[in-house]
Amino acid sequence: MILFGLRDAGSINACLPVITVLKDKGIPVSVYAEGLAPEHLKDKLVFIPECKVGDLLDFVGPVLVVVTVANRNQGGSIPIDLNNEAKRRNLPTVLVEEVWGGHAASRWNILPDGICVCDEFAKHLILKSWPDYPKVHVHVTGMPVFDKYFEVKTNIARYKLRNTLGLNENWPVVFFAGQAWGMPQAVKMFVEAVNSFDKPFYLILADHPAVTFPKATDEFKKIYLEYRKELDYLRVGEVIDHGDFTSGEIMAGSDLVVGIYSTMTVEACYLRKPVLIIWTPEIGQSLIKARNNIMAEWPIVSLGAALKAESTKEIKSCLQKIFAGDTVATLKAQQKHFRTDGLSGERVAKAILSYYK
Repeated sequence: MILFGLRDAGSINACLPVITVLKDKGIPVSVYAEGLAPEHLKDKLVFIPECKVGDLLDFVGPVLVVVTVANRNQGGSIPIDLNNEAKRRNLPTVLVEEVWGGHAASRWNILPDGICVCDEFAKHLILKSWPDYPKVHVHVTGMPVFDKYFEVKTNIARYKLRNTLGLNENWPVVFFAGQAWGMPQAVKMFVEAVNSFDKPFYLILADHPAVTFPKATDEFKKIYLEYRKELDYLRVGEVIDHGDFTSGEIMAGSDLVVGIYSTMTVEACYLRKPVLIIWTPEIGQSLIKARNNIMAEWPIVSLGAALKAESTKEIKSCLQKIFAGDTVATLKAQQKHFRTDGLSGERVAKAILSYYK
């Protein structure tokens, strides 16, 4: 039996395709969910609800434990407590990291036996944090959640989005990928920039689950109210309610994706969408804090796959460039660094099984 410990939407996205692969291979799998995970899993599969890790391991009796990481350590037993208790029982553990630097959000005193990461840069960050960790135990697998885009037809997604939401004007659809820390400032800058822009557009803002979760912290509730209020000042274009569309469906049908350091901006690179990252020193500090000082830049910018704006003037300039179709360079970078063959889930499953006894 392999036990997966999931805590948030990101860990679910990273592991659900892998769980499917393992089950198809006849490998018994159990899933433990805490934090935001139960809300996202309730219609997807059967899981074990929050309990003490000792009781969990006694009940499941796994021979291998897979842990995941939340975007920032918010308490709970995932990943540290579950990893530590499993290691005390001489059980092998594997960390599946959703995106760059997620491991640095937690303080590890016992390291997992193996780690699955999205690319070589993510591997570099692991070894930067843990320089003595065996390189051969860091497996570059790709991002399983994006295997679904192997054959996505974005032109069809675009038609469906516009037709269903009644977007009749020939305006670009801008998707703003929500985050928590930094959002009020980013939305304010964006609104100020586009208010001086003469091109109307449809704006769809998807809130991050952490700020809309019924048990969200007071800090997150305050952040949500602050950035949502900024939308009231938008004078150009129209803010659209996305209805029943998922974030992935909206993104596939959009013309531009805007964000801070949301995983959805990475997803947009796989979909070959123009991406604009809004950045300020304060937002950068938020990422540094979330990643424990190992990463100060969102990698899609460093890789040339997205534009970055650090002021309202730069946001306007980037929008003009994108709407003029000057996106060849970023598209080439996306094709180079964000390749998908639809087999990342298989690679993660293979890496996990190498520790399965």
